This record gives sequence, structure tokens and C-alpha cells, in this order.
Amino acid sequence: MTKYLLCEPCGLHRFYGTNDAGEKVYFHVGYDYEPFPTQASNADLAGLDFSEIFCCGCSWSGSINQLVKYV
Repeated sequence: MTKYLLCEPCGLHRFYGTNDAGEKVYFHVGYDYEPFPTQASNADLAGLDFSEIFCCGCSWSGSINQLVKYV
């Protein structure tokens, strides 16, 4: 079973960033702090800037390093 890092304010495990074309790309982040695409999107994460990511459940945005294991 895959373990996901969570958004600290709301506890959601789904995030997005924007690619060079300005499109939202959805992903999860594992306990190893490595992002991987959601099963539904199966997106290519190559070249995506992870310096600022956005939560799909609330208004939080920040770095992958700010995600937590437990809420």
C-alpha cells in the first residue's frame, strides 16, 4: 500500500503544479518526498517545477518539504 504525504491544513493527499503550457498537472507525494502521478491523470511529471505546489482541497501552497505524514 502506498503511503502519501499530506497537506497539513486539510489532510488531502492530492496536489497539482503547472507545466510550461500552463496546464494543471495532478500528482501525489510519497513518504520519500518523490512526486508521482495520480492514477486518473497518469501525467508526465518530467520538467515540472516542484518548488511551489498547490493542494487540491484547500488554498495551501508551498514546498514538498512542508508536507506531513500525519494530520
